[in-house]
Amino acid sequence: MKLRQDLMAAAAELIVLLESLCKQPEDYLSYDGQCTVQSLAGSLVCTVGEISTWPSASNVIPGQASIQCLETAYVPATVTFTVDIRAMDDLGREAIIYELSNKMYQIYDRRSVFCHIDRKHDANAVICDLGLSSKLKFAAYAALKRLTGENLDDVLILMSGVGHDAMVMSHLTKVAMLFVRCRGGVSHSPTEHVSDDDIWAAGVAVLSFLETLI
Repeated sequence: MKLRQDLMAAAAELIVLLESLCKQPEDYLSYDGQCTVQSLAGSLVCTVGEISTWPSASNVIPGQASIQCLETAYVPATVTFTVDIRAMDDLGREAIIYELSNKMYQIYDRRSVFCHIDRKHDANAVICDLGLSSKLKFAAYAALKRLTGENLDDVLILMSGVGHDAMVMSHLTKVAMLFVRCRGGVSHSPTEHVSDDDIWAAGVAVLSFLETLI
């Protein structure tokens, strides 16, 4: 066992590290004058969405293990997995990527395996326009009051980690978004459900919002 160069074990260790790093970034990052750990609170999300191994051989029979070992001893095995890191603070996200990369190479050096990092996609966070967001919030509040006749305490302002079309449109114009709640908080799923009343309330809110722009 001391001589093994187990890629899957190395990948597993890194995946657990990623989870720990993103749950408690304050244990790994420090204040550098530009980015604070607090800026990541409530917005940092990290996950491994895909993992694959090659050649994916299994040792089922005890007497067969040595044969498989002999046959695959000179075949380079690989473990490939994707890491998705999202945050509303770009500097904070880069700090997480930097720290993860350093830890990754340390783990792989200690385990005597080779590691290659390929950044496939980068998208900076987009902040919605404060003016439009304020008008949209007021329109949502007015719509709910009109439909229910009740004065609500407040309308929630949310951070979204999903890559909406608004991210692309923000290069052309100001953007703001209105979210409609899904039952149980489940969205992008076959079980997603939005009530008719909530759809109606959202429509009234959008209409009220457009009226403020005319």
